[in-house]
Amino acid sequence: MKIGVQMYTVREYLKTPKEINSSLKRIKEMGFDMVQLSGNGPIDNNELAAMLKDNGIQAVGTHSPWERVADKDELARLIEEHKVLGCGQIGIGIKPNIYPDTYDGYTGFIKKVNEICDQLDGTGLGFGYHNHELEFMKFNGVCAMDRLIEECPKCEFTLDVFWVQAGGKDPCEYMDKLKNRIRILHLKDYRVCARQRQFAEIGQGNLNWPAIFSRCDQYGIPCAVIEQDGDFLKDPFESLALSRKFLVDEGYWKN
Repeated sequence: MKIGVQMYTVREYLKTPKEINSSLKRIKEMGFDMVQLSGNGPIDNNELAAMLKDNGIQAVGTHSPWERVADKDELARLIEEHKVLGCGQIGIGIKPNIYPDTYDGYTGFIKKVNEICDQLDGTGLGFGYHNHELEFMKFNGVCAMDRLIEECPKCEFTLDVFWVQAGGKDPCEYMDKLKNRIRILHLKDYRVCARQRQFAEIGQGNLNWPAIFSRCDQYGIPCAVIEQDGDFLKDPFESLALSRKFLVDEGYWKN
């Protein structure tokens, strides 16, 4: 399994093309050669592709705007843009608010996700859905995440282990349910500080990393990216370095 960086972690350093290139260079120098694209400011797609190539970094997925993914013509453009980037997955970061947190809201969202997956058939690209804790609410006695898994058979999942835990579930349970439907796993730790939930550097929190990485091997999950939304000990680059050090020291970093 390859391990990289979710660029949302360093989003404050991605506001201009110059900053994007500088951040990619820093990430490469830290020992990463793979990213998931998200949180960057405006940049020409061809320019971004050139930056990735020049820095020796592969983009394995994106979090793209829902407004583009949901529109057939815009999705067709996104497909071509991802091919230019050499990127195999079009993803979204969260269910849009136009679909309410209700049973019927998820029914409408599921229908749209299946339409998106159908449009991606034959393109060589997958559609990836990234969970938060909201998908673990129950409606009519059914967990919304379970509905997404069962009713969207072509959908890939960017499983975020932190948010599974925040939703009151065991990340390993959902790795067992999804198996090889996870193209990209989101790695972030979960700590409690002053009775408050916090994001944490890998190894600085309470998640069961031996069990998580055992399943990565078991199910052949190809990619994982480190993502930390906030609560940095100093700055996001230092937090990435600490997470990487833990993964190396514990033998999880094998590439």
